[in-house]
Amino acid sequence: MTKTTQSSYSAPALTRGLKILEIVSKAPTPLSTQEIAAELGRNRNEVFRMIAVLEAEGFLEKSGAGFGYVTTSKLLEMGLNSPRIKDILEAISPMADQFSHLTGAPCQLVLASGDEMVVMKRWEPPLRMSISVPIGSRRPLEDSASGIVMLCAMNPFLFSETEARILQRNPDFQAKDLDAYRSELSQNGVLRFNSRFMEGIVDLSVPLVSLGGQLHGALTVPYANNATCEAAMEEIEAELLKIRNSIATSLLRA
Repeated sequence: MTKTTQSSYSAPALTRGLKILEIVSKAPTPLSTQEIAAELGRNRNEVFRMIAVLEAEGFLEKSGAGFGYVTTSKLLEMGLNSPRIKDILEAISPMADQFSHLTGAPCQLVLASGDEMVVMKRWEPPLRMSISVPIGSRRPLEDSASGIVMLCAMNPFLFSETEARILQRNPDFQAKDLDAYRSELSQNGVLRFNSRFMEGIVDLSVPLVSLGGQLHGALTVPYANNATCEAAMEEIEAELLKIRNSIATSLLRA
């Protein structure tokens, strides 16, 4: 059950187990049983039993330092086995490789996850300094180029669900603020967005939408002039548009 969806069914133990995975996955450092219990608002003994099960099932493991718990790669592996994610990874990987070699620019595949964007994969140009965003990095959708182009490309039903999630976290969010970005995407196909997280960086981003109208993510380049990219911004945008158009005609999953 999500924050925005009510269900007539209840499985409290499952809900708490999933919450533990969410808490541990977002923590910058390993968490002890006591720390997890405090975050969850449950007693230590109850949380200890749930952690033991999650560890036995391969979702949690003790950190390399021997203190606290971290998530394993099992959830990521399960996600990568999703047909929709496998589709976009298989389709875009050779194009992104070629893009980075041709332009000398890094790029990253970003997916929507609830009201956040998450970096799924990145490609770096060979033998060249580039701006690297860690895989797994998360940001609010409305605060990043990748998130904004995905919001603009969502169908009405998905946007309505996502907007409700954003408003719970950020009551000041207004859908009309996306109008200027939609106009830019309609005219140019690529969004230029001054990064709110790295000064001097202009993010260039395109939404990745299949022929059936399914939003698969966004491809984004953190551009910082030709010190980090061999190609000019306009050349990079032209190549991003080629990839966007190729995805639109090569992915058929609805």
